Amino acid sequence: MTRGRKPDTDEVQAAKGNPGKRMSQKRVDAAKVQPAKPIAVGKVQPPKWLKRSRKATEVWNELAPQLERLNLLSNLDANPFARYCRYVVEWIAADLSVQKEGTWFNGKDTNGNDTKKRHPAFQAVQDLEKMLREMESTFGMRPDTRFKIMRDQAAAHGLGSLPLWGDQPPPSTSKTGEADQQEAPPAHPDDLVGILGSMNSTPPGRMN
Repeated sequence: MTRGRKPDTDEVQAAKGNPGKRMSQKRVDAAKVQPAKPIAVGKVQPPKWLKRSRKATEVWNELAPQLERLNLLSNLDANPFARYCRYVVEWIAADLSVQKEGTWFNGKDTNGNDTKKRHPAFQAVQDLEKMLREMESTFGMRPDTRFKIMRDQAAAHGLGSLPLWGDQPPPSTSKTGEADQQEAPPAHPDDLVGILGSMNSTPPGRMN
């Protein structure tokens, strides 16, 4: 007895466009769009509720590894940072609405006269930007606050002040007046100074 043809998977049927109505449209759509999964970064586990938002998950997957690599994200920070990812998605949606519909729209005042009113999405953009700026400062996602956090981490590890740009000690000279040629030892992977040097952000002009 010969066996029949092996049935196609949901993904294959979805690619065929569901010609024989073998799948419901809901199954076709679900097969075409595979939800993104938030990744664990080191010891940092993303909260379970984050996976409900595919776009917020994409923000997490992009930024969380960078923060964890700089020792700026721990397991205790997972929920606050996941909220930040959700706020980023909401800001993008509100900003798109403003771009499409404008900052102002025609409306009526309390007396029934024609007037211009501020688009509600514009206010949402302003409110979300304020929250995002505060959270970006907390997570060291701006150059000025990141350097302050790294400075405090260095002090906590007994490294004293961090050598910043243009603040290098002068080379020692021998009795003959020639600079001693000494090769600097390689930086330890966990050395905060070495981590600081690996960041490609433009340093601030001054540090408060």
